Amino acid sequence: MDSEKSTNNYTAQWLSDAEIPLANKFYRSHKLRGKARRHDPCMVIRGPGNQIVACGSLRKLTGSQLLTGVAVADAWRGKGIARLLLTRMAEACDNNTFTFPYQHLIPFYQSLGYVMVEEAALPSAIVDRFHTYQKQGRAIVIMRYQPPA
Repeated sequence: MDSEKSTNNYTAQWLSDAEIPLANKFYRSHKLRGKARRHDPCMVIRGPGNQIVACGSLRKLTGSQLLTGVAVADAWRGKGIARLLLTRMAEACDNNTFTFPYQHLIPFYQSLGYVMVEEAALPSAIVDRFHTYQKQGRAIVIMRYQPPA
């Protein structure tokens, strides 16, 4: 994985373990749900002035990983930042990468290579986490990344 790539005025950057607190500060300062953990790949998008405008993590689970904490600051929504983030994060994704998008985001994730999957035959770490989030009242689905052929 390259640590940094730039597109127009935005830079995609994988954070080092020492930089993970920057992601968590982003979540807190924008009152966004999300928490980055050391040793899990975490990418940020930096905008003008080198400020973090978006973040996402790949949480390592037994034999798989979960795309989590995908968030874009309010002022930067609708500018293609989430698409840029997820497109750049795809370099670290494989068919053992899952995500739990809200139902209204299904078409967006499908456009990025994610497909709907049923719970049967999925890793228990994914299914257990999914059920925990569902019990919190989240209207989510399970999707799996399918790398381009």
